[in-house]
Amino acid sequence: MIVNKAFSIIAFLFGCIGLFSVVALDKLYWSTWVFEEGWPKFSIGYSFRSFIIFASILAIIKSSLGFAKPRLILDESNGLPLERLSIFGMLLVSVIIVFLFVFRPSVFNELSWEDGPVEWASALLLFVGCIVIIVSLFKSRNILNIPKFTQFSLALLSLLFFVTAMEEVSWFQRWLKFETPKAFYDNYQREINFHNFATNEVENIYYFGAFLFLVALPYVRSMFPFVSNNNYLRIFVPRPFVGVIGSIPCAYNFDMWNVVFTQIAFFSSVIILLAYVVFSSKRSDINTILFTIFVIVATQILFLTNGENFDPFWAVTEYKELLIPMVLLIYSLNVLTYINRVSLPEK
Repeated sequence: MIVNKAFSIIAFLFGCIGLFSVVALDKLYWSTWVFEEGWPKFSIGYSFRSFIIFASILAIIKSSLGFAKPRLILDESNGLPLERLSIFGMLLVSVIIVFLFVFRPSVFNELSWEDGPVEWASALLLFVGCIVIIVSLFKSRNILNIPKFTQFSLALLSLLFFVTAMEEVSWFQRWLKFETPKAFYDNYQREINFHNFATNEVENIYYFGAFLFLVALPYVRSMFPFVSNNNYLRIFVPRPFVGVIGSIPCAYNFDMWNVVFTQIAFFSSVIILLAYVVFSSKRSDINTILFTIFVIVATQILFLTNGENFDPFWAVTEYKELLIPMVLLIYSLNVLTYINRVSLPEK
């Protein structure tokens, strides 16, 4: 036991040093900005850089296995397998998107245009997620053992969903057709939104934050029982099945592939799913996760090797911003399901 923990600590430190070395190489050797976007690079140097990121992430995740070996079950519902249906639904959407990208690139690009179906669907999903969280908030007020801090967290979460949705559609400025105030003249699109004052930084924070919340946290929940045993964390930390579907948007990269955080999210998602395969005791769960891994890896390869299909070349990010709200909506519905279960009177 002591040897395993010592090995885990060494592996964790090795992984952290590897990731810091990549950031240092970007700064000192390649002289690139940490959020620099552009055409993906596959030179020997950049391929070795990707290998370092992969090996570092593998070491960090491997280090966690020295402390716990959980038993993973994706489906926890007594009726319909809602968790697996959510996974297959997300995979179906992703496969359709990739099909359009490969065989109908003009349709793929047209759907991603500003004020197009993809952008409005992204905002709509966030608005619906906001409403679901608000419903959860009101239902929680009738539960005596739910503390005020939990209700405050639900309110904050609904506000975050709402603001993100409004930013997606520039607070309805283009739809309502009103002038941009002078205070917003300096942002990238000269529209009423805050994220275009620092577009690259905000995008990276949003995407990487989504990975941490929707993929990394579910893995932590599966590894450490204290999360599920804590009344507060049990509500807000996503369950492992959310981690499975949350990994799908992490494969939607092209113009941001060179950014270290993008590769961390992608490689971490694949490795976490492989860990889920090891943890799973049900053959159906193993098959579901293996198929998800296949779709994710194939999706990323197709995007990276068919860059000429993008017009504009950052169009893939619009689909990433569609899939993330889809996962957030499923997460919010899962929160509401838990609140409803707690609010039911004991028989």
